[in-house]
Amino acid sequence: MRRAPLLLILALLTLGLLPAADLAAQGNQRCFPETGYCISGPIRRYWEQNGGLPVFGFPISPLQTETVENWTGPVQWFERDRLEDHTAQNQGVLAGRLGVEYLERQGRPWQFRPLGGQVPGCRAFAETGYYLCGGFRSFWERNGGLARFGFPVTDQISETIEGQTYTVQYFERRRMEYHPENRPPFDILLGLLGRDLRQATPPTPPPTPTPLPIPSQQILIDEPVEGATVSSPVRLQGRITRPVAGGSLQFRVVEPDGAELARGSFQVNGLSFSHAIAYTAPRGNNLMIELSEVDPGTGGVIARAQRAVRYAPTTAQQISIDQPASGSRVGTRVQLRGRTAIFPSEGDLIVSVFDGRGGLITTFSAVVRGLPGQPVDFAIDFDLPDQGGRLVTIEVADINARGDLLARAVTNVFAGTGYPAP
Repeated sequence: MRRAPLLLILALLTLGLLPAADLAAQGNQRCFPETGYCISGPIRRYWEQNGGLPVFGFPISPLQTETVENWTGPVQWFERDRLEDHTAQNQGVLAGRLGVEYLERQGRPWQFRPLGGQVPGCRAFAETGYYLCGGFRSFWERNGGLARFGFPVTDQISETIEGQTYTVQYFERRRMEYHPENRPPFDILLGLLGRDLRQATPPTPPPTPTPLPIPSQQILIDEPVEGATVSSPVRLQGRITRPVAGGSLQFRVVEPDGAELARGSFQVNGLSFSHAIAYTAPRGNNLMIELSEVDPGTGGVIARAQRAVRYAPTTAQQISIDQPASGSRVGTRVQLRGRTAIFPSEGDLIVSVFDGRGGLITTFSAVVRGLPGQPVDFAIDFDLPDQGGRLVTIEVADINARGDLLARAVTNVFAGTGYPAP
């Protein structure tokens, strides 16, 4: 379960997959054979520094002068956006309000509405009267927030896009789309509004979408509270408004960049739950815990709840070595017995043996069995090079995936066969 240092390898592989023509800059230009257009100057810098291809898509027009909302200046269209160079007005490059424009083009302009009450797990925006919930909220907060997307201007609605029906939500500048056929983090994509608005003939307005019905099921997480500091394992406590389909809730623990630290499920009896889950230590300090109810027949998500928390290594771990006792003699075969206060953070213990000068003789990891949050008895047998009856130190440690030492215990023994007296 320990994380290997793969980031450099992945970065090199990613560079290797980029088209050669894409990387070949001509002067200040970066050209894309996929569409035949190039980007340069302030717009190129903005494109490269704010997400590149996944966020904006390929350019689909040359840099040209256009009039947008009583402003006239350099504009370039992309598959997912329109970038406007307001450098002459000391505003730099700005993204167009394509979400609002797209709705107006279809004859269904967004409407302000008074904000209702608080909705669990959602973020409310009094500026427009709409809520931002679930995966859309997480994506919005991780990828630029207000500056990149603007305020939400619709609810989550069902919309048919290229023959498929998706859950979408419109923002001033963008449209987010939930694609359940993709694995996270690629299940939330940005709509191709730049392409659609750039077309000579506007798309045929679809029927007025009906907001998705509020699900009868709600998952309410009482503990941990939002922003709490937790360790592994963490106990989840909460309530549901009706019995869950299939009798279990699914859980995930992820980092802000989408890296998954744990996934699983636990049984729920009645309308409340309390369950401890363990997860791999994150690289940073921020975590997102997600609970969901999944339809066992279709695999669709019925209800979801999320909780943002901070991570700190546990201080509850303790290790005791019962055998061999300090000062005893052992041969070259060591039988190590002991206990831990809670299940080890990564499911294993690190055993190390040092000579009298502190030199390392051997070290290895030993997998143990148990349940998150519960005490564990361990029995580890291993061979040790003959130390001639000299004193050695045996150390047992619990170390998490990012290298935090959670607990350690030592015993000093005389190891191997003693040399006969002269």
